[in-house]
Amino acid sequence: MERTADNLRPLFDYDAGKPPAIEVAAEISVSDLTYQTAPDRGVRAYLVAPAGTGPRAAVLFLHPGLGSRATFLAEAVALAGMGAASLLVDAPWAADTAAAWGQAVTDPEEAVREHTRTVIDLRRGIDLLVAQPGVDPGRIGFVGHSVGALFGAVLAGVDRRLRAAVLMAGTGRFVDVAAVNLPDLQGEKFEHYRRTLADIDPAVWVGRAAPTPLFFQAALRDEFFTEEQGREFFEQASDPKSLEWYDAGHYLDEAARRDRIAWLAGRLSLDGSR
Repeated sequence: MERTADNLRPLFDYDAGKPPAIEVAAEISVSDLTYQTAPDRGVRAYLVAPAGTGPRAAVLFLHPGLGSRATFLAEAVALAGMGAASLLVDAPWAADTAAAWGQAVTDPEEAVREHTRTVIDLRRGIDLLVAQPGVDPGRIGFVGHSVGALFGAVLAGVDRRLRAAVLMAGTGRFVDVAAVNLPDLQGEKFEHYRRTLADIDPAVWVGRAAPTPLFFQAALRDEFFTEEQGREFFEQASDPKSLEWYDAGHYLDEAARRDRIAWLAGRLSLDGSR
């Protein structure tokens, strides 16, 4: 028999009268919201929450430069399956605001103002999380990647509410991020930028994070930050802390994802680990 579309179509037949069997692993809600951090400043975010009344842990996520609030959505869903809520925010460097933000922070004085506002955005995000029904204010975690890790380091030193923080592929100076994105930031321009932002650098604040445990994840083949920068970032942090290296590029890999979920589960007492 000639193989035609018509005589091959029965290969795709099924019993349409039989309803699909559905097995719900966990009931999870994802809310698309904007929260205000100043009269003229709103932060878009996803709030991911498991069903039930709690008490539950919660995690604040901050994405890398090439990312958005959706970057860690699958990870937040996995944590919801373990009983944790998550808030995933759009940073000022997210896609639709990246150009304006990038232009603003070329000026170091404006960068100080903008970075300070971003830390306040994150602190207000913690406010939002602890205000959710069933969230245990003593079990708040943070995950930040790349520039998100820099801001997480500052947040950990400023806000005592964090119970655990994961800092992925970061560095201790905001000027290091600027240098990656601004090729002409050299010589005296580089030094002026470095000096202007020095007081708010992650290196300053990550040393004040204690007693919050810190888990650093670093890439052996990082395209943006050197191994020396990664090691210095870790050394500048307060104890307790740990560092894991991965044979991966800047965006790390599946092994890193598994490790940070397991680490958060232990620190935040998820899925019966308390």
